[in-house]
Amino acid sequence: MKKIFWIFIFLAGLFFPSCESLLKINPVDEGVILESDAIQTKDQLQQLLNAAYDVVNGFYGGRFQRTSELLGDNVVLRDGITDEMVNIYKRYTTGYFTDNESYDQAYICILRSNLVLENIGEVSGMTADDAKRMAAEAKFLRGIAHFAVVRLFAQPYGYSANNSQPGVVIKTNSKVELLPRNTVAEVYQQIITDLTDAESNLPATNANYVYATKWAAKAALAQVYFQMHDYEKAYTKATEVINSGAFTFVTNFDQYVANSSEAIFKLVSNEASGKRVGGDFGVYRSDGTNIPNVRVAPEVYKNIIKANSGDKRIEGWYKVVNPGASNEYVAFTRFNAEFPTVPVFRLTEQKLLRAEAAMLKPTADKATAIQDVNDIRQRAYGNSSRNLLPTADNDVVLSAVRTERRLELMGEGYHLHDLKRRGSAGEDIIIRGVKWSYVGLVIQFGASEANELFIPNPEPN
Repeated sequence: MKKIFWIFIFLAGLFFPSCESLLKINPVDEGVILESDAIQTKDQLQQLLNAAYDVVNGFYGGRFQRTSELLGDNVVLRDGITDEMVNIYKRYTTGYFTDNESYDQAYICILRSNLVLENIGEVSGMTADDAKRMAAEAKFLRGIAHFAVVRLFAQPYGYSANNSQPGVVIKTNSKVELLPRNTVAEVYQQIITDLTDAESNLPATNANYVYATKWAAKAALAQVYFQMHDYEKAYTKATEVINSGAFTFVTNFDQYVANSSEAIFKLVSNEASGKRVGGDFGVYRSDGTNIPNVRVAPEVYKNIIKANSGDKRIEGWYKVVNPGASNEYVAFTRFNAEFPTVPVFRLTEQKLLRAEAAMLKPTADKATAIQDVNDIRQRAYGNSSRNLLPTADNDVVLSAVRTERRLELMGEGYHLHDLKRRGSAGEDIIIRGVKWSYVGLVIQFGASEANELFIPNPEPN
């Protein structure tokens, strides 16, 4: 982990200039924050917490999603690309051609969150409520950052019987130190601990869901339990979010992503200030003069997306470019925005997560799964013509849930991790010609991470 912390120390001003005066480092001993220069007030600590929020855009602002899609089977890469996306798409990342950005930005978020937690008891002007809220927000951010990297850089939960396979480094302090990778089991337990603490102490509302709330923590926990095959707990957490009344299921599918009433936790652009989030979704953009580098796989468009006539998502979210020509391709249009809002967690995903968990938990709840699917389909078709009947067989319902989850979340990276989850549960899952457990479906760490303690991932033969 040495690289992350040296980056923070030497480039703090680049990463969050608003806080550069808060963390001055003694040039003789770069690993120590001088007492005279340490964070001293509540406002300064809030600035650091804001900086931790800002860097979430570096991994959940499209980067994690893009990398997950490149490894999966929803998309193809534009010819002529020469950056790290080629290695990711070909499932051959190396220490020099990998997704450094997701990893680096996630650990910068973790570092800033740890600094907030370490300084809460040391600053002036803090009330007990302030300290409780800020600690909970920091743990939420630390939890979702660890969750992002463990899914990309390690084999999935369930890969081994006790999940002793190498995961990522757990960081719960700001020390500059060499550490080995923790096991996947240990990483998931830390994520659950952080998110559970956050859930207990976060407020129900917080700046229109731009900041973490208890509902965001519940939604994150639902995703974590879902990935762990703990479908009972995933179902319970998703149901708590859905039944909270805080979020409204949007019936107009054109509006349900950007800045909608479905967003449980979101990243927000500000056109007036020039602040942009979601820049890594730019690889999909097809508006104006943009030529997308990542496109919809032709067979997916033909066999999955266009499988049913009348689906408004076909015209609303996709565009066939150069139809009939040798250079025809299918572009996403739902990511075409100069100043987007990126919902990190939203109601639609929670409904579809709950629907699948409802069918897989020890005692199935088919009625809830059917209702969740029908809510999605009525929005997509504008009527009930494609609704599941109450008498539908369980396997039909589960297949419908998974199809709708893929359709609704296309381009957002969920499908890869759904397939790995199903593979690690015993299904014979093949992802673009390779088994779900293939080493190339796990991203390689940057070359500077390897040391006598930290062992990188194996490379494909």
